[in-house]
Amino acid sequence: MWKTNETHAGSVLKSALAGGLSCALSATLMHPVDTYKTWVQASTVTSPEIISKISQIGVRGLYKGSIPAIVGQFASHGMRTGICEASKFVLVNIAPTLSEIQVHSVASFSSTFIGTVMRIPCEVLKQRLQAGLFDNVGEAITGTWLLEGSKGFFRGTGATLCREIPFYVAGAGLYSQSKKVARKLLERELDPLEAIVIGALSGGITAVMTTPLDVIKTRMMIAPQGQKVTFSILALSILQNEGPLGLFKGAVPRFFWVAPLGAMNFAGYELIRKAMG
Repeated sequence: MWKTNETHAGSVLKSALAGGLSCALSATLMHPVDTYKTWVQASTVTSPEIISKISQIGVRGLYKGSIPAIVGQFASHGMRTGICEASKFVLVNIAPTLSEIQVHSVASFSSTFIGTVMRIPCEVLKQRLQAGLFDNVGEAITGTWLLEGSKGFFRGTGATLCREIPFYVAGAGLYSQSKKVARKLLERELDPLEAIVIGALSGGITAVMTTPLDVIKTRMMIAPQGQKVTFSILALSILQNEGPLGLFKGAVPRFFWVAPLGAMNFAGYELIRKAMG
């Protein structure tokens, strides 16, 4: 038993490292698309107007907020994948009657909750830098602390959890079940490219579904200090002033940001784990 637990502990650590590395890499590559998505969600300017200004903004502008984004992705997703693997191991042993999808859902929920709470301060800094509220990371940290104190680093926590938990639970379930269906149809194991395509589609579909929660989260994090912002107030304000489509602002760039992330996160994680093995 000791050896089994020791072996599993090593597996969990490898999972955490693989998850953190795959997400940090994907966040680095796809950050400009995330920045564009934030601009669309945070302003009333149309997408064509924003696109026309990209050449003036340059690469440096598109990578604003990349440092907290990469650090946050590495730490939170490393923690999330490690906890997810450990949770599955515990659940299979203490509740062997649970179905595979139940085990996946419970493990994904618990790991996403902890990983997301860890990432929120980095997410706040990233969003504020992308929206142009601060010029650099140091200024964002000191400015947030002086204006709002420690609470400022956790602004939008509720909205972020409301977005992340259904996103990862649904995304992980969809990816897992889609792989099973594809294996059954093809009557063989999937090759890396097929796993990447399934990961991309799983991530992209769940990204579009959770866009309203992402819009509210973005508006909440970049709202001026002292302004009263709650989930319900922002949702009603968007519906009244921008209509139902306002809640889906940035859905297209979010799909094209998250689909490659899904491919790299799901499939990249598995490939890194295999390389470690």
